[in-house]
Amino acid sequence: MYVGEFLLWFGSAIKAETRKKLKMGYTSGDMTLKEVQKNYTQESVSNNPRPIGPYYAYNDRYLEIRGGMFENFRGILTWISLLIFFIPYSAGYLSLGIILDLCMDEVTNKGSAYFAMTIVSIIFFISTYLCIRYFRYIYRFELFTIRHIRVRFNRITRQVYIQRPKYCGGTVVFKWEHIMPSNFGETGSDMGGTNVVNLFTFHPYKTGFPVAQSVGIGKNTYHAQDYKDEWEFIRRYMEHGPENLPKPRLSTHLPMPFHGFEGHIKPMIHALKNAPTAWVYLLLVPVFLILLPFYTVGYFISECLCWQPRWPKVIRQAGKVGKPTPKETTLADYPPKVQQALLDSRLQWCVRDEKTGKLVDYGNS
Repeated sequence: MYVGEFLLWFGSAIKAETRKKLKMGYTSGDMTLKEVQKNYTQESVSNNPRPIGPYYAYNDRYLEIRGGMFENFRGILTWISLLIFFIPYSAGYLSLGIILDLCMDEVTNKGSAYFAMTIVSIIFFISTYLCIRYFRYIYRFELFTIRHIRVRFNRITRQVYIQRPKYCGGTVVFKWEHIMPSNFGETGSDMGGTNVVNLFTFHPYKTGFPVAQSVGIGKNTYHAQDYKDEWEFIRRYMEHGPENLPKPRLSTHLPMPFHGFEGHIKPMIHALKNAPTAWVYLLLVPVFLILLPFYTVGYFISECLCWQPRWPKVIRQAGKVGKPTPKETTLADYPPKVQQALLDSRLQWCVRDEKTGKLVDYGNS
C-alpha cells in the first residue's frame, strides 16, 4: 500500500491552484542546523547489526531491501477494489448474456430483454468510466502498479537508489552521505511500540533538491532497538563492506501466499498481548482468526496483479568497472509543472540556527 509515499510526495508536488482549492496550507518541517549538518553515516548506533529485511539482493557491490511504509495494511484496498470492480463486471456479464440470448432467439419477451440490456449496459459503461477516470487514483496504491518499492544501497558508487511509482515521486538517486535516520538520533526520537518501518530522509540542505524526500524500509517493528540494529547493519555494509556482517536471508520478488502473513499477524499478536482483560482477549481471538486469512489473501492478490520493473540500466550497472555513475536526482528531472510545485513547497524545509534562533539561508528560499 503506497498511501504513505503518495501523501509525502503529494504534499510537496501539489500544484498551487489545487492546494488552494483543497484549502491546504504549507506545513513546517523546520530542522536545526546541527541536525542537517551532521554526517549520520559515520556514527555507530548499535553493537548488534542485524539484517531484519526483507532483502532482495546482497553482494559486494550493493544490497537491496524492500521499501514501503504501510505494507502491513496491504490487502485492504485490494478487497475494496475487487468489490467495486464487481459492479462493471456483473453489468457487462449480464449485458453480454442478454445479447447472446437475443442472437440465439431464446427470449420470449424481446421488449423487456432490450430494456434490461439497455439498463445494464448503461451501468456497465458508467461504472467502467468512473473506475478508470477517478477510482484509479485509489486502487493504484495496491493494484496494477509496482509490486514492491525497492531501495538499493550501492557501496561502490556510494549512492542510494529508490524505486517508486511515478505518482510517488518515481525513481530517485541520492548520495549515501546525505541520508538521515528519522526514527532515532538527532532527527527523531527513540520510537518504541509504534509499529512503523525504519524511516530515512534526504533533506534539501544536503541534496540541493527543493524539498525533502523520505523512504521507509524493511518490516514494521514494535522495538526501538530494531531500527538502530538494521540501520547499523546497512551503515557498516556501506562503510566497511559485507565482511564480519551476518548474511541476510534473501526474499523473492515473485508473489507468494505467505508474504503477507507475518506483516498482518504481528500487529494482531501485539494487540492480543495488550488486551486489558481476558474478556477482550477472548473477543479478539475469533476476530483475528477471520481477519488474518482475509488480509493475507488480499495481499497475495495484490502481488499477483502488480509487476516488479527492472532498474534502469545505468543503476543495474552502477559500480561495475568502466560503467558510468548514475546522475543524482535534480529538479530538472521532473516536468515543468511539477518543478514549480516543488519550488512553491521549498519553504516548508527551513533550517534554523539553534544558537541564534534565526533561519539559515542555504539557497532554498
